[in-house]
Amino acid sequence: IRLLNVIDSDVGRPLDHLTHNLEYPDLALKARHVLKTFTPIDEEIRSKEGHWYHARIMLYRPEERVIEGVVLTFIDIDAQKRAQKELEEMSEKALSSAKRFAESIVATVRESLLVLDSRMRVVTANRSFYHTFRTSADETEGKGLFELGRGQWDIPALRKLLQEIIEQDKSFQDYIVEHRFPEIGFKRILLNARMLQEEEKKEARILLAMEDVTGFPVHSREGNK
Repeated sequence: IRLLNVIDSDVGRPLDHLTHNLEYPDLALKARHVLKTFTPIDEEIRSKEGHWYHARIMLYRPEERVIEGVVLTFIDIDAQKRAQKELEEMSEKALSSAKRFAESIVATVRESLLVLDSRMRVVTANRSFYHTFRTSADETEGKGLFELGRGQWDIPALRKLLQEIIEQDKSFQDYIVEHRFPEIGFKRILLNARMLQEEEKKEARILLAMEDVTGFPVHSREGNK
């Protein structure tokens, strides 16, 4: 593939008078920048046909203290870029498959599960949560935990425990909430919560599990690290 349209008679002509087949409109400008700053440039660029190259622009020094211009080199990295893209697509497919598998498991878990963001808004909930509390995704997702229902989860101690998870990466187990819910009556709910570790997510996520233990003798325990 011909990258630069150069012939013998072009010797001595300014670089910006020459045409090329690169998606690199600032080629001459970049060359002047290298001459001015003495700083080489390394970039990955594409040709107009879609092939990838590693472009390098550096000073031409025939002698140590003599600068006579710049040298432009273009190394074909198209095979590497294609391989990289294939690996990324494979990773995305594997991650998507793993997520679907995890979601299918979560959907069958007996306990009610909520995923909260750092502002205590519900990111998602499982089927058991909707069934137990007789609510829906429209009434739950995107809403603040402490606003759900009639504010039944707006408990200062629970707020504190959840905030500690975000700020100190703590977890808690067996925290009991007793409440008379409008639709389902009195319930004793055992709560467990911890930070979700998701490498691709920059924002913190909390997994909050709720188990209906109404009628069972249980003892709450303080949140622990």
